[in-house]
Formats: sequence, C-alpha cells, structure tokens
Amino acid sequence: MIKINLSNEKKQVDLANVGGFDFSKVKIKPLLLVMVLVYLPDVLLAPILEEQKEAANQELSTKQAKLNSLKRKVAASKDMDKQIKELKAQEENLGKKLLAVKQAISEKRNPSNILLYIAKNIPAELWIKSLTIDQDKMTIKGEALDYTSIGNFVNSLRSSIFIKDANISETNSTVRADKRRIETFEVVFGIARFDQ
Repeated sequence: MIKINLSNEKKQVDLANVGGFDFSKVKIKPLLLVMVLVYLPDVLLAPILEEQKEAANQELSTKQAKLNSLKRKVAASKDMDKQIKELKAQEENLGKKLLAVKQAISEKRNPSNILLYIAKNIPAELWIKSLTIDQDKMTIKGEALDYTSIGNFVNSLRSSIFIKDANISETNSTVRADKRRIETFEVVFGIARFDQ
C-alpha cells in the first residue's frame, strides 16, 4: 500500500531570495555605508541648516527694517525738497520785495525840510496860494503887497541848500476893492536835494 501525505511540509523560508531579489549577493558594508550617507546628513546637517536659515531670516528682517527706514527717510526728504523749493521761491519773492523797498527808499523824497525852510523865510507881506512839486521842480504861486517882498523871498530861496535856480516866472498887479494894490506872482525853482 502506498501512503500519500497530502499535507504540506514545512519548508524553510529562503530569505536570500525575496521578491526575485537575491540578498545573498548584496554586500552589507557598502549597503550600510550608503544608508549612513543617505540618512546621516539629514540628522547632522538639519540643525546646521536650520541655524543658517534662522540667521538668514534674521538678517533679512534686519535688512527689511533698514529698507523701510530708508524708504521713510526718502519720503521725508521728498517733503523737505518740496519745502526747500517753497522756501527758495519765498526767498526770491522777498528778495524782489526788498529790492523794491530799497529802490523806494532811495527814491524817497520827503519835502518836509524844503517846506520848513520856505515857511521860515516867507516875508510878512507875502502869502502863498499854491505850492506844487513835480519831480525835481517846485512852483509857488502867491500874492504880496509889494515887489520888494517877492524879491526878498526869491533871494532867500536862492540862498538855500535845498533850492537851485529860483526865478520869478510871472507877476501881475491887481487892485482890490479896498483900493490896495496886490502883486500876484509865480516862482519856479529846481530842488537840489530833499535832505540836509
């Protein structure tokens, strides 16, 4: 009689050949070296790279803050440039006004000294009806009781430092209702200067 054993025998598992790959031909030392070279950089270099990344981020944030500060300064300097231009325009405007004021002061003609001199030297028999100043010429129109008063008045004008070329340009004689004779006159002269 023949005996057949249908149960599977337990065979030893062959670990040398898994999935069609023969591990018996693999060298362990080079494999371990490759694994160390693959995983060791992550373990050793990761903290170093993390420190470098943090330092770079810190430097970036510092430079970004400096950039923002410089941008603010540039914006402020643009405002200052605008203010400087406005101040220069104001300075130019004030310079023009100052020049106009200096010119007005240099051309200022205050006839008070001349008028005071004329008032002090009017004879008692003479009256001034009108007094006109036109640039450097003055005209006095008035009346007198006699020609002598007119002559004395013109002579006193000629002796003044303010007056040049005093001349009688016109005289007329009229008789009033009370039978008094009145001499009307006009004296024209140049103004030598307005101040003493």
